[in-house]
Parts: sequence; structure tokens; C-alpha cells
Amino acid sequence: MNTMRDGDQPQGDQDGSGNAPWNESDWSGYLRRNDLEVGRFLSYYHEVRKLPDRLDLSARRMGWEIADWAPPEGLVEDAAEDSDPPELPYCIHQHPVYVVSRALGMELTSTFRAFCEKASHAMTPVQAADLVHAFWESQHEMIMAVNATDTGDPALALVHMKRALGAINHAMGLVAGLASEARMSAAEEAESLEAALFDLREVCLRVMADCRWENPGR
Repeated sequence: MNTMRDGDQPQGDQDGSGNAPWNESDWSGYLRRNDLEVGRFLSYYHEVRKLPDRLDLSARRMGWEIADWAPPEGLVEDAAEDSDPPELPYCIHQHPVYVVSRALGMELTSTFRAFCEKASHAMTPVQAADLVHAFWESQHEMIMAVNATDTGDPALALVHMKRALGAINHAMGLVAGLASEARMSAAEEAESLEAALFDLREVCLRVMADCRWENPGR
């Protein structure tokens, strides 16, 4: 997994030459375009969701390197405006794992909402709250892991990914433990929840393998 250099801070250029940092308007536009990147991944993911290699197929269509989920040179700026600053700073929002964790987090949330609409009668509020918390915890830990890789600490990234993996496995257990009546009432949504959790787990395992490669003996 590629890491940031010391000078690679979100300050308007990537070589640390001291250009003025982006202002609030610059960053607002950047985040809007990043939201589009998340949505773009999710649209590709939906197109191939029935295929076993949907994660890699979606990543290829995003233009990412499959082997190590390395960040691209820059965001695809189909929606870029003429007034955008000429220099694009690097930050974790561009990292493939950040994009995927956000996209699949959104997938879990929207799918679980649809699940609840169909199966709330067969599920307790505590079960629903526990699942939402597990979804949130997994996404939080994955984003913290991305931050750790980009600040050059693969050991910390590994710990965060282990915690994310624990939250994902817990969520998988909670979904599997739902009453059969609930799962039958929303069978398609239950299947989609399991698929998204499986894919988040796969991303965690890949990043953990990269971290161990960079930090042998852990």
C-alpha cells in the first residue's frame, strides 16, 4: 500500500513548494467531486453485484491497481469546474480503500433501511441498533487504517484493520442470527447485506496482507 511522503499534505501542491493552501470553497468543491467518485464506484458495484469478482471488476473500472489498491495519480474529474485550483492536493479521500469503505458503508445503510421496512416486525430495536453500530464501527476503523498507511505507520494500520475485521465479523454474525421470519421477509436485502459485508472483509484482508508485507513479523 503506497504511503504519503512527508511533504504530501493537503496544501495546494504535492511537492511541498509552499503554495497557498486551498480555501473553504476549494475544499467544498473537492469533496463534492469525491462524493461523485464514491457514487461512481457504487454504480459500478451495482452493475456487477451478482458476479463473484465484483470488487475487482469495480476497481478496474475505477482505474485502480488491483494488486495493492494503490491510490491513482488523481481523482477523475469529469465534474471539474473551470474555476478549480490548478494543483490537486493529495489526501486520504483519494485512496481506493477510503472510497470503497464509504461506498460499501452507504450500501449497508441503504440496504438495511430497506430490510427494516420489510422485516421490522420480526426484529427487535436492539438488534437493529447493534447492526447499525457494527456497520459504523467497521467503516470508522477502515478509514483510520487508511490514514495510518498514508502517514507511514503500517503497524497502526494493521491494528485498525484487525478491529475493522472484528466489527465486520460481528455484523455478519448479527445478520446470520436474525430470525428466519425477518430474513424471509427481506431475502434480497439480507443477501445484499451479506455480500457487502463479505466485500468489506475482503478489502480488510488485502490491506492487512499489504501491511504485514511492509512490516514483517507482525
